[in-house]
Formats: sequence, C-alpha cells, structure tokens
Amino acid sequence: MVWMPNRGPEKWKLARNASAVEPGRQKPGGDEGTVTYRSATRTSFFFYLSLAFLAIAITGFSTTFFFPLARGTFSAPPVIYIHGALLFGWLALFITQATLVRHRRVRVHRGTGWLGLALAVGIVISGIAVGIFATRRDLAATGADSPLAGLVNIFIEMVVFGSLAGAAILSRRNPEAHKRYLVLATISALGPAWFRFRHFMPFVPNPLVTFSLIADCLWLVVMAHDWRVSKRVHPVYVWAGGAMFAVHVIELVFGESPLWASIGRCLLQAATF
Repeated sequence: MVWMPNRGPEKWKLARNASAVEPGRQKPGGDEGTVTYRSATRTSFFFYLSLAFLAIAITGFSTTFFFPLARGTFSAPPVIYIHGALLFGWLALFITQATLVRHRRVRVHRGTGWLGLALAVGIVISGIAVGIFATRRDLAATGADSPLAGLVNIFIEMVVFGSLAGAAILSRRNPEAHKRYLVLATISALGPAWFRFRHFMPFVPNPLVTFSLIADCLWLVVMAHDWRVSKRVHPVYVWAGGAMFAVHVIELVFGESPLWASIGRCLLQAATF
C-alpha cells in the first residue's frame, strides 16, 4: 500500500498493489489522471532510515556509554540502564516493523505494533527520571542554574516524543500518517545522541545549537524524499514536523534563561514529593 496525490477532493489516496506500476503510469483499471508510485521505493526508504537511526544512536552514545561500559568504567543508577534499554528497544522495534512491511507481513506488523505503546510510555517515564537524576547530580557538582534549565528541556522533549508516539498510535488505521508520526518521534528522541557527537568533533562551536540543528535536518531529509517521490510533502511532516522544530527552537532560545531555571526549580521541587 502506498500513498499518492489525487486530483480529486482527497489529497492523499491509498493505492493497493501499486508496486508493479511505474511512476507516471496509470494502474490498469484505475481512475483517469491518477498517478501511482512504486511501493518498493517507499518501504525501502523507511527500512534504511530505521538503520540510520540505529547507527546514529550507537555512534552518539558510544563515547559516553558503550565504550566505558566495555572498559568496565561506566557507573550509573539502574534508571539509566532502563532508559537506554527502552530507547534501543524502540529502535529495534522500528527496524522490525519496517522489515515486516517491506516483506508484506502486515498482519504480523500490526500484531507486534502494540509493543511500541509500552516502549513509548517507558521511555517518557524513565526519561523524566533520568533528567531528575542528572539535574540533582549536576547541581551538586556545579551549583549553577544551567542543570535546572536543562531539566525543563528534558520534560519538553518527553512531552514532544510522547505526543508524536501517541499520534502514531491513534492514526494506526492511516498507515501513511502513522509511520510519519513514528519517524518524527524517533527524530526527536535522537537529540541526545546527536549532542554526544561533540566528543568526536570538539572543534564545533556551540555544540548544543549546532547538533540540535543537525538533528532536525533529518526532518528535511524525509520531507525531501516525499517531494522526490510524489511532488508533495505529507501534512504530518508539514504540521507535526514544523511544530517539533518550533519547539526545539524555543528550547534553544530560552534554554539558558532565568525563566527556564525558575521552571526547572519548580519541577525539581515537585519531583521530591
């Protein structure tokens, strides 16, 4: 099943068994003026995109988690391990689901998809717990207000990820919207992995801003793929992706402000009860 532009009232129309139809050719028996696109192109893209997501996560966390863990020098509370396991479980499920669709195992894909709900809830809860732990640790070490502002961004990021994952679940009967919400949720979740690329490139100025913008460039990549294949960008990428980017810009603008520090202090105090 693929999506395609339609000259009728609906902008996005589903077409079944379109993989054998070349771009620009009408499917036999189809409506006049309807253009179909090869499903193999689309399913392959999401499969390779899922592998790219995993590569980004492994590379980003290699210097702060995997290498120290292999050397026996990594030490952290259990919540760090739990959060990491849930995040990589999400990525593994993304790859599995993309593979199932690629091989037309749609029924199995739908049956295993509910694992994503459990993973998403776990990521949000453990992500907030990790943020609280890191904030307390950094406050004790530095005494500065910057960890408090960082806590606000962590809470925001968990809301963004949870909202996108929730939208994906609610739109599961609309495959084209469903998978794009999942792509955006994963792009959002990979922000911390991108930020750790600074260890490979210490010469990069203002790494928080630089790598945050690089992380959101994946949003431009997936929109460009939509445009290349169909000459349209799916509304999920336009509106939900645009909102995600706007939130990230707000985080960068206010990330070191007294307002953010005050909100972070309130959040930290609320977490102690």
